[in-house]
Amino acid sequence: MNQKERRAARGLQIVAVCCCFCLLAVGAGVTYRAMDREKAGGGETLQKEQPVTAVQSKTIEIAQAEQQGEAEKTKEIKETKETKAQPARKNEQPVFAAPLEGKTKVVLAYSTDHAIYDPTLEQYRTNASVSLSAKKGTEVKAAADGVVKEVKKDAQAGNLVRIAHGEDWLTTYGQLADAVAVKEGESVKQGQRIGTVAAPTKYGVALGEHLIFAMEQNGEPQNPMEKMKTAE
Repeated sequence: MNQKERRAARGLQIVAVCCCFCLLAVGAGVTYRAMDREKAGGGETLQKEQPVTAVQSKTIEIAQAEQQGEAEKTKEIKETKETKAQPARKNEQPVFAAPLEGKTKVVLAYSTDHAIYDPTLEQYRTNASVSLSAKKGTEVKAAADGVVKEVKKDAQAGNLVRIAHGEDWLTTYGQLADAVAVKEGESVKQGQRIGTVAAPTKYGVALGEHLIFAMEQNGEPQNPMEKMKTAE
C-alpha cells in the first residue's frame, strides 16, 4: 500500500472514531434527561398532600383539646389572681344613734393616744370608752340594729351589755342596773331599751352616775362621740 492509500485509510479510521464518540455522547444525553425527568417526577409526587388518616385526625383533635384545656387553665389562674388581688369587702358602718336621749355631759372622755386624768383613780391613764353623765334609772338604748353578743357583770363597769352590729362593729354599755332588758343571742333594733343606768361602781364613783359607752371596729377601739355624728 502506497503512502496515499495509507493516508486515506487513516482518515477513514478517524472518521469512524469520531462517529463512535458522537453516538456515545448522544446516548449519555438521553440517559441523563431520562434520569432528570424521573427525579423531577418523584419530587412532584413527594410534594403532593398526603391524605389525613383516622389516626392523624385523632391526634389533631387531641392537640386542639389540649390547647383548649391550657387556655381554660390559664383563664382560671388569671381569675384566681384577680380575685385574690381584690381587697375583702367590709361591712358598711352603721348609722349610730346616741344611747341616751337628749344632750349629755361627757364626764370622762375617750382618749387612746394620750393619758387623761381619772378623778376616781387619781391618776392619768388612757381610756377606750366614753362616760356620759346620766341619772340613775335613765333608759339606755341600742345605738344601732344588732345582736346581743354578751351580758355579764364586770368589777369595774358593773353590769354590761355588748351588741354586735354585723361582722365588724361592736358597742358596749356599762354601769347598767341589774334588770337588764335583753339576753345573749337576742336581736335588737336601734333605739330599743336594753337597760337603765345604775349607781357607779367604786372605780367610777368620782364621776357620779353615768353610762360607760364603748365602740369597736374589728377589735380596734373607736371614739363613740365621732361615730355618733354620722347619725346627725
